[in-house]
Amino acid sequence: MSDEILDIAQGDARLANRLREILESLADRGSDQMREMAREVLGGRSLREMAASSVYGDEVGVAFGDFWARYQELSPVEQAEWEETGRTHLDEKTNIER
Repeated sequence: MSDEILDIAQGDARLANRLREILESLADRGSDQMREMAREVLGGRSLREMAASSVYGDEVGVAFGDFWARYQELSPVEQAEWEETGRTHLDEKTNIER
């Protein structure tokens, strides 16, 4: 696992591992640009640089914007449910119980 990915995950190894898994998934199943970016990052390029570049940053920004708009439309109860689902999924993927 790269030091940068661990840094982005704020030192949380399970989050860093999940981020790596997401990058691997994008490398296989993302859009053409997302596949290319994920492969570059998995190959050692800086995730921060790649996401900030005009080549990949726009697509990352659009994807995050879509997610954030959808999240903001949810009620506080639905937001909490999404967050709990995310934590549960992360725990299941990393075999860690809270």
